[in-house]
Amino acid sequence: MKKLVFFFLLPFLGFAQKNIFLHIDPVFNNQAFIPQTVYMGNNGQNVALDYLKYYLADVTITHDGGQVLDLTQTVYLMDDASHTIYFGAHNVTNIEQINFLIGVPSRFNTQAGSLAQDISTYNATNALSFQSPSMYWGWAAGYMHMIVGGKADGNNDQIPEAYFELHNLGDHNQRSVSFPNVIPTNSNPTQIDLYFNCHVDHWLNGINLATVGVLHDETGINIQVMQNVETKAVFDQPATAGVAVVNQAAVQISSQQGAIQCTWVGQHTETEIVLLDQSGRQIRKQTFGNSAGQFSWIGLNPGLYFIQYADHQGKEQSRQVLVF
Repeated sequence: MKKLVFFFLLPFLGFAQKNIFLHIDPVFNNQAFIPQTVYMGNNGQNVALDYLKYYLADVTITHDGGQVLDLTQTVYLMDDASHTIYFGAHNVTNIEQINFLIGVPSRFNTQAGSLAQDISTYNATNALSFQSPSMYWGWAAGYMHMIVGGKADGNNDQIPEAYFELHNLGDHNQRSVSFPNVIPTNSNPTQIDLYFNCHVDHWLNGINLATVGVLHDETGINIQVMQNVETKAVFDQPATAGVAVVNQAAVQISSQQGAIQCTWVGQHTETEIVLLDQSGRQIRKQTFGNSAGQFSWIGLNPGLYFIQYADHQGKEQSRQVLVF
């Protein structure tokens, strides 16, 4: 009898809740952005970016006739390799609007912030912990809201050779983004996905990257970079937003100091994900649930690891990940 009660009660408890995911895919000239690939910028200059990272925070989701889901307690880190956020399961049927901030909110950012704490006190999986490349400039100056680095063509031979870095600081440089008529994708009865693009070329619009050099500051070009978020439509929804993709599945894997985080969506059956060291020895093992979720392996030594799992089609997949 106890088994029967549990079996029927579990679906009932989860009926009203849906797993909510935010996907922000980086693109350059409307093509999928891949680091160290040569692209032509908006000023006709060839560029090849080594990395792009930015903070996203103060998320609020308006749903079901004006109700507000407040997610402002969490700061998220986005980059070219890991750009899906799992917000958890919530009592949401239809999403109408989403607002978010690009950058670290003032209350977390510097020693003057009401919720600020020493970076060394954060758990390794926290977005505000140590990152590589670093996204923290110190207790007084705070976090870098967005960082990008690479090379640009400075001698017109179509080959990027001039190295540059833009690391954006300052409590006045965060930028708000709002989508009052967001188009959600109802991927299945228990999941809602929000799909967006991050136009990297728009973010760097109007900047001669070959002459930038290395800029770690909160003025000049770094202000222009963050202003572009609002004036150049850096973030938008693709034309395919709202269209559920059949058998869509994705596993996002990111590494932080001493940790690996895995986020998945679209796994239709339970499957195991295994962590191996360089010698092929199994270090950790975790089971993917049905549909969606995330977990972290923490306390890992620096080095190269291998991750193996079966995708939604039953094909064996293998990933390499470097932990620092």
